[in-house]
Amino acid sequence: MTYSMRWMIAGPLLVAACSTSEQPSPNPPPPWGVPISGGTLLVTQDGRYAVVSDPDRDRLVTVELAGVPRVVAELELQEGDEPGRLIEDGAGRVHVALRRGGALLTVDPLLAAPVRRAACAEPRGLAWASATDVVYLACASGELMTFPAAGGDATRVVRLDRDLRDVVVSGDELIVTRFRSAEILTVAADGTVASRVAAPTVQRAAIDFGAPPEDPLPSVDAVATVAWRTVPLPTGGALMLHQRHLRSALGTESGGYGKGCRGPAEDAMTVIRPGVAPVAVRSFANGALPVDLALSPEGDRLAVVTAGTREVYVDAAALDEPDRDDCDRGVFPRVVPFTDDLGAPTSVAWTATGGLLVYYPELPGLVFRSGTDLTAATTIKLPGPVGYDSGRALFHRATGSGLACATCHPEGRDDGQVWEFAELGLRRTQSLAGGVEARAPFHWSGDMEDLPMLMQRVFVERMSGPTPTRSEGLSLGPWLDRIPAPAAIVADAAAVERGRQLFNSSALGCVSCHGGPAYSSYQRFDVGTGGPFKTPSLLGVSARTPLMHDGCAATLRDRFTTCGGGDAHGVTSMLSDAQLDDLIALLESL
Repeated sequence: MTYSMRWMIAGPLLVAACSTSEQPSPNPPPPWGVPISGGTLLVTQDGRYAVVSDPDRDRLVTVELAGVPRVVAELELQEGDEPGRLIEDGAGRVHVALRRGGALLTVDPLLAAPVRRAACAEPRGLAWASATDVVYLACASGELMTFPAAGGDATRVVRLDRDLRDVVVSGDELIVTRFRSAEILTVAADGTVASRVAAPTVQRAAIDFGAPPEDPLPSVDAVATVAWRTVPLPTGGALMLHQRHLRSALGTESGGYGKGCRGPAEDAMTVIRPGVAPVAVRSFANGALPVDLALSPEGDRLAVVTAGTREVYVDAAALDEPDRDDCDRGVFPRVVPFTDDLGAPTSVAWTATGGLLVYYPELPGLVFRSGTDLTAATTIKLPGPVGYDSGRALFHRATGSGLACATCHPEGRDDGQVWEFAELGLRRTQSLAGGVEARAPFHWSGDMEDLPMLMQRVFVERMSGPTPTRSEGLSLGPWLDRIPAPAAIVADAAAVERGRQLFNSSALGCVSCHGGPAYSSYQRFDVGTGGPFKTPSLLGVSARTPLMHDGCAATLRDRFTTCGGGDAHGVTSMLSDAQLDDLIALLESL
């Protein structure tokens, strides 16, 4: 049988229609879309408009909500801008973080008079402070920037840590989160870090590999990771939506990553209030990739998007319940879970009248849900054709283990976690960004000869996922290859050049393994760290600490001092502190 595929809108459903008139193409269509980040939808304070950041199409779209919702404006941005978070200031201006465009964009709700202001390399979180009328911009490259809301260049740049995510104004302080670690920084008015805490670690039953029911499972730590979205609470402080990863040993056999809510990761929420320790509250969502969270205007209803299961959960009182270990999330009576069958949702926002908007980028469109139970649904089609990439869809799809690929590789990078394998020991998650197809064979030990083998052994068998279709198998690699490495940091160009001379010297021997444009030979070597392991690319290395296969190096300096194989792994013991500084400056610039 032969097929051709076309996508149609049939009522509220996105349906694949097949015919038998054509042979399938030998190659998939060009890759489409970017990794899901979530949180790209804003309802203006007057309730009149919804403004959508469309990172997959590099554009903004405004929908008027009064009467029959309709599209009233569209703004095409530069290719590769990847618009992300949006915030509105007191004058009604909308500010947009251009995640790859390296800029802060300011427009009115009808997308007129756009002003582009140079920012950091990787803008992420946004907040507006009413007392000072400034916009704060948190950057994955480590900067916290302050911009006058009315226009002009940044008035202050404070360098914190890499991997900043969201920023929330809380009195005279700022709450700034870090993405992979779910760390919470409180930044004082003078730009100093007043406190640094981790979201709470809780106890969970270990992963169930088929133990008899009468044998209780031991408890293990469940550590907060991957802070997808943090929003302000009406009473002060913030609410963080994140993942937790269980410190439970994984297996390499079929089903080795557990199943369902007894898998190695779960959705979680943490309440952050000024002056007190963060508190874990009971999560009501039960699906992979909790990428967005919205509070109703009154603060009495929550909505959570889980892109991996393509669901939206609504709860009326989640913050009133403490965390607990159970598998009942999403099924207790007050929770309203629903799906619209329009692909993976990525963003959610409440309207001024208590309705709920959900953004589906593949359609592209918004679903407006109204009524006390939110069952009345209207689809608002946004301009343009359907966007779809089967490799992208596969990457974000939940499996029987409760994981998606993006659970451990959020935004195509890595979760910064070190996992314990019963057969292998400790293994640090590897990043997929910066050209993954050229890196075969895969894994630290190089035991996966190519991507199809990895998907079969890991995605299908260990994660209990479906066998990829032909289209998914052909599309995944090219789609992943579009994800760029993290941005480089060049704080001192002279130090970088001195570090480059050291790196290229025969005395150190770095280039013997880390040569070429990717700074890797992709070969296996025993460099005194416990066995032969694949040489990782050094592109973006400063953004993926901890380092080494077992995560023993918390920082780049640790790699050369406290762990890393000593002189068997590059002859660096004779370097002075100043020379190490130069070598680290080079690595941060890659």
